[in-house]
Amino acid sequence: MSAMTDTEFLRLLKKDVNYFRQATQRFENLVPSVCAPVQDQWRLQAQARKNFALDLEILLDKAEKCVALSLQDATKKEPASC
Repeated sequence: MSAMTDTEFLRLLKKDVNYFRQATQRFENLVPSVCAPVQDQWRLQAQARKNFALDLEILLDKAEKCVALSLQDATKKEPASC
C-alpha cells in the first residue's frame, strides 16, 4: 500500500475505534433504564461491543506498527515485512 492509502486506512480505523468506544459507553448508560430481563441481554450486547472495540484497537496497533515498518523500509529501499 502507498503511504497515502496507509494514512487513510489508519484514519478510518481510528475513527471506528473511537465510534465503538463511545457507542459502548452510551449503550452501557442506557442499561439501567430498561426492565431487568432486558438488562441481561443488553449487558451481553455491551460486552460483545467492548470485545469488538478491543479487536479493532489490536488491529489498529498492528497496523500502526506495520506502517511504521513500511516507512522505515521505504527510507532504506527495502520491502516491508509485517
